[in-house]
Amino acid sequence: MTTAAIPTPPPLRAVTCDCLTAAGWLSGAFHVPMQQGFGDYLQHGGAFLPMTDVILPGEDRPRPFFALQREDIRMALPDAAQATIETLPPGGFTSPWSVSCLLPEGVLEGQIDFLTNQRLSDHLRVSRGYVMVREARWAPLNDAARAPVGAELWPVALVNIQRLVGIAEATTQRGYGHPGRYNTTASDYEVG
Repeated sequence: MTTAAIPTPPPLRAVTCDCLTAAGWLSGAFHVPMQQGFGDYLQHGGAFLPMTDVILPGEDRPRPFFALQREDIRMALPDAAQATIETLPPGGFTSPWSVSCLLPEGVLEGQIDFLTNQRLSDHLRVSRGYVMVREARWAPLNDAARAPVGAELWPVALVNIQRLVGIAEATTQRGYGHPGRYNTTASDYEVG
């Protein structure tokens, strides 16, 4: 009688992350397969995502283990160097577009990338899971939503589409030319 080999789990890397939840901000480390991007991990992880060394809201000492409900994450702020965030090359088929994301706890402003010939409404109609916001700036609506350690500007934030109150094009764009329109000029939008 032969015994079945026990499969070896894939090697993992730690990705430190601050997460905004219904209970407030918590900090810890997710353990992500080496070859998987953090955005993909959030999109396709199970109902509960295991974390280690987690500091819960209102606590000072880390807990060795915490299982975080994936759908309750409003916003995830991974360490960009550890996260292996999927990036798109500038230009080509996508364009960055400045947006304002309203969450129950505050407003996140930054840029999202989507197809050059697409409008924001079209992009949102097919979006699922988490949307990646680059050069993100957080403005909390109350003291409980203040960002951890006073940080309010991040290279990347992953926002749970299901937890958004809404999203709008920012009133000031950093460049010109709407992703959904050809041949726009700098006069069409304020250049920031």
